[in-house]
Amino acid sequence: MTEVYDKDKIVNILNGYNIKVTPNRLKVAEVILNSKKHPSIDEIHTTLTRNGKNISFTSVYNIIKMFQSAGIVKEIKSKDRSRYDANTKPHSHFICKKCGKVIDIEDDLKLEFPKYVNSMKVDSIEINYFGVCNECLE
Repeated sequence: MTEVYDKDKIVNILNGYNIKVTPNRLKVAEVILNSKKHPSIDEIHTTLTRNGKNISFTSVYNIIKMFQSAGIVKEIKSKDRSRYDANTKPHSHFICKKCGKVIDIEDDLKLEFPKYVNSMKVDSIEINYFGVCNECLE
């Protein structure tokens, strides 16, 4: 994500999803929305505590799960943990099977559903490519 989210933008996003704004929710939202990668809950918690924020791992977990339920973030299952993506627009991911890194693939996902799917309600589509990233190949 190239856009930087300041406090006012984050408050507007949370309000738009009818999520009550609290100091901890603001802290977690700031980390995930401004992340250029796909952090795990542990990485979000570590970032917050290194920056002097007093928040428990359980609070971070619960807030991320709330954001996921609201549609603010998407969960991506990586090698050994879940990672979270604040870019909820349709795009696919490359997931490294060695290091677990998740890389956005900005593509034009214009999918045509098979005819039998047209009679169903599709909530989401995930397209992930699995392999070994360039860094692990070296």
